[in-house]
Amino acid sequence: MQPSDKNKIAHAFSRTFFMPHIADTDQLLNQDEIDFFTHNGFLVKESLLDDNQVDSAMHLVWNHLIETVPIKGGAEKQLSRDDHSSWLNPQWKKMPDHPTSGPFQGRQPREYYPNGIVKLHDIGSHPLLVDLVPNNPRVRAIAERMLGKKLRKSSRTRGVYAVFPTTPSRKDGQSKLGPHTDQVCQQLNACAYLENVTERTGGFTIYPGSHKKIFHQHRFQSNWSPTSSYQETVQQIAKETIPFEVCAPKGSVIFWHGRLVHSVGIHNTKNIRWALFADFTHEKPTLADSEHRKLLQYEWFKDTKLFTQDSRVSQNMWKDWAIGPK
Repeated sequence: MQPSDKNKIAHAFSRTFFMPHIADTDQLLNQDEIDFFTHNGFLVKESLLDDNQVDSAMHLVWNHLIETVPIKGGAEKQLSRDDHSSWLNPQWKKMPDHPTSGPFQGRQPREYYPNGIVKLHDIGSHPLLVDLVPNNPRVRAIAERMLGKKLRKSSRTRGVYAVFPTTPSRKDGQSKLGPHTDQVCQQLNACAYLENVTERTGGFTIYPGSHKKIFHQHRFQSNWSPTSSYQETVQQIAKETIPFEVCAPKGSVIFWHGRLVHSVGIHNTKNIRWALFADFTHEKPTLADSEHRKLLQYEWFKDTKLFTQDSRVSQNMWKDWAIGPK
């Protein structure tokens, strides 16, 4: 759930973040990294993905973007991968309203907004993207080390989210952050950078440690089940916690706890931020799509569903994980 531009939450200014060198070559995931994740709610694995596979993904994504996201008539420039000047202030046609029925109920298969954000949900099930992140053996091995071996089989990603440069841009960035947490069922998520993400290029922005507070603002451990004080707690976190804007090279993957408060980052450069998002959950019985719609929790583009039976929140937030204190 993300606040609208008209109702932004007051928040602290973000700080650029580079992952400290705590990884080693002997293990895909060591204890220092696990401790970092449990304490902060996220972990960056730099250059985890194969460069050639990432390049193939970007070729696919660019072609899909140009073919399917319409530029309005009379636009000064047509979008081009090779013409960097065309990236600034892309002039999309007006996006249609979100569907109220059918397979895409609730969200357009392609979302594009005047603020430069584009979400290509429909491409999220392409085998190249599914193999790149959720079914990537290295990515999945880390997810299994965190959540355990019995994970839901991955059939799609959320898609590719791009942040284009726009003007004017507020130097304080206050209008750019939208701290929130995600709905439906959230356990472990991943954000993969498809290009280098430098400072102030819209990098994925997280509120470190917020997962510990937000976990206790739900009735159930994984299903969306906010308490009456949930929104107030998000506002408090946004105001008091200095958010980290994650900067990392192409092919890096950010793993984050499903209750971590996060946002798209401040974007003040001339480059595009490209990121591919994926979800991991336990393999457990889930509600039917019709039940999700009744609960207003139908997000067809996510590879996650509400559990039929979910554990009540307890003092130990790691009880159902393979890591953390027991």
